[in-house]
Amino acid sequence: MEKAYPQDSSTDKTLRYLAPRFFILSIGVLLSVGCYFYLSALDDQKALNQIASQNKQRALAIASNANDRLIILRSLRRYIQAQDTLTDTDFSQQASLFLNHYPDILAIEWAPRIPDALRSDFESSIQSGGTERYQIRQYSTTGEITPSGTRQSYLPIQFVEPPSERDTALGLDLSSVVHWTDLLQKAKDQNAPVATAVTTISQGDQEQVSVRIFYPVFDNEHLIKGFLSMVIKLDPFVRFTIQGYGLSSINTKLFDLNQQSKNPIYSWFGGQANLSSVKTENARARETIPFADRQWLVMSAPTHRYLKSQRSSAPRYLLLGGLLLTAIAYLSLHWNYRVRLKQATQLAALEEKQDIEGRALQNKIIEKGVLSRALEDSEKRCRDVIALSRDYTWETDTHHEYTFLSPQAAKIKGFPPKQLGGKSIFECLVEEDRDKAKEALQASQKTQSNIELELRFIGPSGDAITELIRAVPLADTIGQWDGFRGTGHLLGD
Repeated sequence: MEKAYPQDSSTDKTLRYLAPRFFILSIGVLLSVGCYFYLSALDDQKALNQIASQNKQRALAIASNANDRLIILRSLRRYIQAQDTLTDTDFSQQASLFLNHYPDILAIEWAPRIPDALRSDFESSIQSGGTERYQIRQYSTTGEITPSGTRQSYLPIQFVEPPSERDTALGLDLSSVVHWTDLLQKAKDQNAPVATAVTTISQGDQEQVSVRIFYPVFDNEHLIKGFLSMVIKLDPFVRFTIQGYGLSSINTKLFDLNQQSKNPIYSWFGGQANLSSVKTENARARETIPFADRQWLVMSAPTHRYLKSQRSSAPRYLLLGGLLLTAIAYLSLHWNYRVRLKQATQLAALEEKQDIEGRALQNKIIEKGVLSRALEDSEKRCRDVIALSRDYTWETDTHHEYTFLSPQAAKIKGFPPKQLGGKSIFECLVEEDRDKAKEALQASQKTQSNIELELRFIGPSGDAITELIRAVPLADTIGQWDGFRGTGHLLGD
């Protein structure tokens, strides 16, 4: 090495000696570190993409289940509108069918519209039906349930399923609840389901977070007949919807965009606790879904444990490998002069090989031209044979519609090929021969065999023209059936 790079060389030789080594070291280290951070960023982006995908799937699942609950209300509304009178037994049978399949539904209620003049008769009829203490009730200013004051009309809950919810709900006038009045009017005006904000229902010592949906029911004269009401327990509704995702280190939260509060209405950690979410804003995936007339925001954020689990060892290995390669490249420069002669020899051999390959390529180009002219001659020969033949040639697609007819078809069939193009071959046959042709073509398609049969075609004047048809099934580049190709020969009468 001292002879190849003498220490007492000139300044230019010293620079030529040091410059490549400094360049290799700088580029190698920079590329290794850069690739490390780049691959780490790709891992993080991959994790964020997975979060966005899971968040979208969860949002779609919640939206789909919410729509199922609205379908239940639509079904009950159609049933009620079709009944002249609705009994407790009828309502119980219909509502129980859905409650058995959807455990997150706390209650389904029916509240008819009762004018004040009919209030006494309505309460008496319910009491005589078995509910002795029934009366129209309202919430007082202190939150207690008291007999309802006089109003122009009432919306008392008449039927409730399941029976366990009847004691607290029967007789409650929906229109007496202040924060429901606007929602009832909105549902009536829009003739659509309207959901309340998320509320907390006290049930003994427990509190149940729920959402209530109002759905108007109209009579034949398009006057309000009453309201269907469904109370959904939020926690089992969400858990039932996304339970298939199992344990996950992704935190999903629901927000009601129609509420002013920035607090989530529900949070789900997939059964895992004590996991801190990443607070970076760009790490959160968002999807907005409709819930009745409200908009729910489904937002998922990864936890630190999740991001750590998604990071691969590739960036670290690449960094170590890059530094190792840099060292190898640095050492390889010491052998530079020793291999230059060998490289020059290899370069000469390579140039000779390229020259030989160039001549071979030129020969292939000439050969391609010869083959191209031969193909053109073959195509012309085929066209001449078709033109000189007394028979006509035809092709159909997978719908048995003509896609090609040779000029001879005009002499044999009496119709110009353009007029027959796009028509089904079965349309051109007399009715008695259509089944025969269909069976033959189906058998040929199934067995991939040629067929030959006599068929009668409809001529220009409506008379039958008997032809001998020969056909072969066609296949596309992947072997799928692609129609038929065949010939037609005119037979004597």
